[in-house]
Amino acid sequence: MSLFQKLETDLAEARRRSDAVALGSLGLLKSEVVNASKEAGFSGSIDDALVIGTARKEIKRRQESAAAYTSAGRTEDAERELAAAEVLKPYLPAQLGPAELEAELRKVIADIEPSGPAGFGQVMKEANLRLAGRASGSDIAATAKRLLAGG
Repeated sequence: MSLFQKLETDLAEARRRSDAVALGSLGLLKSEVVNASKEAGFSGSIDDALVIGTARKEIKRRQESAAAYTSAGRTEDAERELAAAEVLKPYLPAQLGPAELEAELRKVIADIEPSGPAGFGQVMKEANLRLAGRASGSDIAATAKRLLAGG
């Protein structure tokens, strides 16, 4: 079952349960995925990569909204945004832990054999290709810098 089919099934289930948070979050995600599939430059059908990318953007948007609400003293609104983000997390691939990320980056560094910290760009390019969706760019960059610096 594709992620888009899972999204539609989960949306129908949220309707049956009358789960307002899930219904709102999943409905918005579905409409964002459909809109993204209609943008210029997109060809083909809706695939898992499109759903994952859109879910990642929506989760980030929700987390940023929650942070803004928290800083404004609106904790109830922040909690609502975080709950909405939690509904979307099953649509992302499992994230690598710090030890797994370090092991994967060590493999990338061994394959590329960069010349010290100057090879950071080469390592990041390859690491982002291999680890796409399984680790954030900031985590990859921080770990790669530490490993290239001799850590």
